[in-house]
Amino acid sequence: MIATLPRLRDDLAFSQQTTADGPVFVVKDPCRDRFFRLPEEARFIAGQLDGATSLQTVCQRTEERFQTPLALDTLTAFIRHLDSAGLLANDDHSGRARPTRPRPRRFSGNLLYLRIRLLDPDRLLNRLAHPLRFFYTPAFLAVSAALIVAAVVTAVTNWDDVTANLPHLYQLANLPVILGIIFLVIAGHEFAHGLTCKHFGGEVREIGFLLLYFQPALYCNVSDAWLFPKKSQLLWVGFAGPYFELFLWALATLAWRLTDFETTVNLVAFIIMTSSGLKTLLNFNPLIKLDGYYLLGDWLEIPNLRRRSFALIGRALKRIGGAEITNPPVLTARERRICLLYGLVAVVPSLALLVAAFFALGNYFVAQSQPVALAAVTGLLGLKVRRRFRRLFGGKSAAADPDDDDLPAANEPPSVAAGAPPPLRKKKKSARGRWRLPLCLAGTGAAAALSFFCRMELRVGGPFEFLPRHNADVRAQLEDIIEQITVHEGDQVRVGDLVARLAGRDVRAQLQDNAANLAEARVKAQMLAAGPRPEEIQLAETSVAKTEAALRYAQSQWARNQALAEKHLISDKELEDSRALVTAAESDRAEAASRLKLLCSGSRPEEIAAANSEVERLQAQRRYLEEQVKLLDVKSPATGIVATPERELEAMRHQLVKKGALVAKVYELRTITAEIAVSERDIADVQTGQKVVLKVRAFPELTFIGKVVSIATTAQGATSSPASILSPPPAPTRSSSAPKMILLTTEIENPSLLLKPEMTGQAKIVCGKRRIIDLLTRRIARTIRVEFWSWW
Repeated sequence: MIATLPRLRDDLAFSQQTTADGPVFVVKDPCRDRFFRLPEEARFIAGQLDGATSLQTVCQRTEERFQTPLALDTLTAFIRHLDSAGLLANDDHSGRARPTRPRPRRFSGNLLYLRIRLLDPDRLLNRLAHPLRFFYTPAFLAVSAALIVAAVVTAVTNWDDVTANLPHLYQLANLPVILGIIFLVIAGHEFAHGLTCKHFGGEVREIGFLLLYFQPALYCNVSDAWLFPKKSQLLWVGFAGPYFELFLWALATLAWRLTDFETTVNLVAFIIMTSSGLKTLLNFNPLIKLDGYYLLGDWLEIPNLRRRSFALIGRALKRIGGAEITNPPVLTARERRICLLYGLVAVVPSLALLVAAFFALGNYFVAQSQPVALAAVTGLLGLKVRRRFRRLFGGKSAAADPDDDDLPAANEPPSVAAGAPPPLRKKKKSARGRWRLPLCLAGTGAAAALSFFCRMELRVGGPFEFLPRHNADVRAQLEDIIEQITVHEGDQVRVGDLVARLAGRDVRAQLQDNAANLAEARVKAQMLAAGPRPEEIQLAETSVAKTEAALRYAQSQWARNQALAEKHLISDKELEDSRALVTAAESDRAEAASRLKLLCSGSRPEEIAAANSEVERLQAQRRYLEEQVKLLDVKSPATGIVATPERELEAMRHQLVKKGALVAKVYELRTITAEIAVSERDIADVQTGQKVVLKVRAFPELTFIGKVVSIATTAQGATSSPASILSPPPAPTRSSSAPKMILLTTEIENPSLLLKPEMTGQAKIVCGKRRIIDLLTRRIARTIRVEFWSWW
């Protein structure tokens, strides 16, 4: 029983609001900055608590007002709930009232959610509210919306330029500028919340620094928005921050496009454009406790939506497990549907993200042999999971949990409607509930037995890439111009089939010149082998006879001149001239005789041999040129399918190609090889001859079957595709913690030619049956036996 008549505090502020479930009243406790939602019945009862009205009178007035009975025990429990929430006056016999508003703490929260109060911006916002009132006019809304649409179009049409400039932005030298600009944008974001709250008549008493999961941020406490009578005003307060940042993003995008790349304005605009765009998308995500979540809760008129949804899912899991549910909160059918839907959507990704983050960090620290870091991550995750499960199953976590709303509301008081049970009354466990726990234990035992005695196939997976079983490169054997391409992409060719033809004008000209030179050399050789003709010898003998006659005449003339000279009848000069004629005649006779002798002796053997050698050289040159002419026809060295794209084949026409240049590729695709990259952690279970099941991304509805043909003898560094493993290995390092991959090959029959080289997909190797428990623990056991073993 209550010793004194309760009285509601006089300093509480009430605001009536209309919701889908009827009118509700929001109560603000100015001393603690806490807010409460009371239904109409609870507000009526609280209004009767004036310190003079008896509880029986309150029950009677409530029953008359709402036409429903109200038990005294229910009213007493409700009053105790109000008192525990601090809404009742705590007057003692001396007449002292509840203490005034305490001074807020500078630091609050915990390691994962640390809040640092910086300042009270209310006076500053009062000064800014009037000069900045233009931002709350329809004209600004229309102009800003048009700018945002124009910026979206600009970003989409210039997306290639955006991605090309990103590497130039994120450099170590730009980091201080980036952090400073992001801090200013976030400050403007939070001031937009506060100014909007001030515009609608609320108070903003706190702006501070927030460290959320070790990520720095700012926050603005706009709790007074809960007192606004119109839901649209509350929504505008939550929408103002991300919309203002989106407006800044639009201005930055247009400025980036209109300014020169080298200017400072362009750099600042690009930083705002790249950072605010992503942050705005995250802000509007309702699954993250940012502005999008609060907007969703305010629009649905369900405060603490995340906490209620998790509690609803937790109670459902408790019921499945046969646990007893005491004092469940009263939810309308609409609230139950919304909380169930949001809980299912939010719980699974949230827990999955935690598990994925734990395993990713755990694998990294295990590979790096960092047990202290692994223990720290496990502790932090345990703290978070403990809070998450306490939230999920209805427990109370610390007030500064990130899963709590920044605008907390107390647990709602029990309804005073007819049929509502007293809050402290426990439900009697049904017969169905008594059987839930044994059934769960029996199911757990059956599952454990199945895991030890049943066997399932072990499948080891990995990415693969197709390669042709045999491939051949069709290459030009001469440097020349391609005159004709005789094949098309996809054509079937055999060994020796013509693929392309070179012009060969120079080669053919050289061949014709060689033919003429060879004919001339052959004639010369024949002439030397045949020797002089009789006519040539007779002519030479006639020439000798003539020179002898000339010599006799010259001698007789000289003799006469000597006789005359003795008688001094001629001069000495005439005598000398006649002597010179004799000498000349003797020389001509000797030359004619030598010529005759040479003709009679025939050709020299050396000359005949040299002529024959020249003929042989020209014949060899002719054979080489004939081979070159044959090489003008570029033929396929293998049987297969032309794999060179048609546009590349067309581009080669009338183009100069170097000797050895690639003209076309010919693949043998009737049987195709797949290279599968398997982690070294799984290779111990793989053997040659095991079945391989492949799914190709191009044909997801088809399944291809093969067998393991070979296993590589060396491991390679992990890469994104098996083909890149074939590249030359990097320089060796001392680190052995990097993941390694091993290549397996399998051959697939491809009679329909559906499979093409360089297609990719995922493959699974069937490694035989194992116990289910072995399949579940194989990775953990390997980590313990290898990685943890290395720590000791």
